[in-house]
Amino acid sequence: MSVPIPPIILIRKRKQDPFNSQNKIYTMKKQLLTLALVASIGLASCSKEDALNPSSDVTGFVSQNFIPTAVKTTVSNTFPSAQVDYYVLQSNSLYGANIVTSTTEAQVVVGKSGDIKEAFTRITEAELPAAITTYLKGKYPNYTFIHAGKKTSGTPVTYRVEIKADNTVYSILFDETGAVISTIEGKKGEKGGKGMGAAVSQLALTDLPAAVQSAISGYTFKNAVMRLDANGVATYHIHAEKDGKVWDLKIDASGKILSSEEESKNDINITKTELTTLPQAIVDYLNKNAAGWTLKNAVSIQKDNVTIHYHVIVTIGGNSQAYMFDKDFNYVPNAGKGPKDNPNPANFSITEISKDQIPATAISYLDKTYAGWTLNKAVTVSKDGTAQEIELIITVADKKYKVEFDLSGNFKGARKL
Repeated sequence: MSVPIPPIILIRKRKQDPFNSQNKIYTMKKQLLTLALVASIGLASCSKEDALNPSSDVTGFVSQNFIPTAVKTTVSNTFPSAQVDYYVLQSNSLYGANIVTSTTEAQVVVGKSGDIKEAFTRITEAELPAAITTYLKGKYPNYTFIHAGKKTSGTPVTYRVEIKADNTVYSILFDETGAVISTIEGKKGEKGGKGMGAAVSQLALTDLPAAVQSAISGYTFKNAVMRLDANGVATYHIHAEKDGKVWDLKIDASGKILSSEEESKNDINITKTELTTLPQAIVDYLNKNAAGWTLKNAVSIQKDNVTIHYHVIVTIGGNSQAYMFDKDFNYVPNAGKGPKDNPNPANFSITEISKDQIPATAISYLDKTYAGWTLNKAVTVSKDGTAQEIELIITVADKKYKVEFDLSGNFKGARKL
């Protein structure tokens, strides 16, 4: 049941009446005592479960009154004398705590029975593995580092990094090799979370809300990451297989699939698709910035079934104008002022290569980082006929990775498939 909230009393300081001040003080104390009694009666009439879990959709930072005793006991025993901010990840299920001591800062996810699901200790950017910083510098030039954490509970070790690039916050999980497990994109203009950042937790299938489990029925579950933003809004990023394909699904707490992208598990490919209908966000941009436009032609470029960018040519008053948009439909200003500057989208192509054509530097990196690896496929990726990079799909035990190198064999980045 809900607890009635006592009204807030605003007290304006006035010039005191020397003959009546004591009566006023007495009356005020009596009123406050009455309010306290009313509040305590309201709390006493609630069940213990109601008091701990005031509603089914409570998330975000909350008072300790709404956290199960078992959770608080685990945290206080593990981190004595710490300053703790609690939050609800999933009501009646998962709870988190941002913890600050005199020597460290940590973020812990705890089940309602007090079992620690995962714990991350804050680390500096300099403490991140070289593979992670190399990837970040290549993928997000001029990014701003916000937070980083290293998993200190269980194995294998994982890392969580929160950065800001192009006014967007990204929470990225990496495995022990420095390969990307999941990338979670926040909203434009988001500042990042409280303490160590917005809570990000890896979840088992059974940890997912029933509505989310229902949404992925028919899929073979691989892994899931939940992100709780600064406003307490949870989204679930799930990798799952269906009909031999791997999907990256973004689902809200109600089970609604917000987006889905197919990921290539066994192949590397680049495709170009002619468009006759533009995404609405691009239409809105053109309506605002290119009044009177008509579509001449448009294509989307996909790499491994994920759109890289859109290339659009429109006619305005008899003149042709070219526009480039990124995968999120944001205008790319350096695409060229007109067809003479950028008449066609870049022509990407791939060429399969054998293992003995892979640079020795890349082979050395793979042997050191992925002991026992076997090659599934290797290609060079070219842009307008000029080779740009080398991409490999490899297998290590029961895991698959896509690893990228420059033409000299220097590591650029990796993703766990």
